[in-house]
Amino acid sequence: MIITISKYFNHLIKYVAWVAILFLLGAMLITTVDVVLRKIDNVGIYGTIDLVQLMVMSAAYLSIPYAFMKKSHVAVSILSERMPEKAAALCQALGMVLCVIFMSAIAWFGFQQAEQQHQYGDISITLGLPMIYYWIPVLVGSALSGIISVGLLITSFLNLIGKRQNPLEEEGATKS
Repeated sequence: MIITISKYFNHLIKYVAWVAILFLLGAMLITTVDVVLRKIDNVGIYGTIDLVQLMVMSAAYLSIPYAFMKKSHVAVSILSERMPEKAAALCQALGMVLCVIFMSAIAWFGFQQAEQQHQYGDISITLGLPMIYYWIPVLVGSALSGIISVGLLITSFLNLIGKRQNPLEEEGATKS
């Protein structure tokens, strides 16, 4: 049952990453069209800054869970590759503890700020978009990243005590 849940969660993270890519493509398209229109007749797209800011923020936060899942976040591999396996697993576990704390803090304090801005009815400057639209990707991305960090922490702990990693993780590594 845990492997089934993990499989569906991995698919969810991949779909969220695809949404992030679409947001990034949208930001590039809007920026490009805005620049071209300004060159042609000196009139751009109204609200470009609001839209691009929303899309880039969304792309950034929605792609973080995928980067964590693929373990493509920044690491000092020069040191960890030369360490004994147990020491590397301990460093990984400590790093994941910090990731869980950090991503959980972003989600928690972000939620509080989003709730406050929603109650006040805060909107973006040009288009008047509700600021909650800017917070939703931050909250989703940080919450999913925190969950993945917990999974990586468990995997690191299992490596530390000498148990094998999750077979689904090894299977996913060969299929991806």
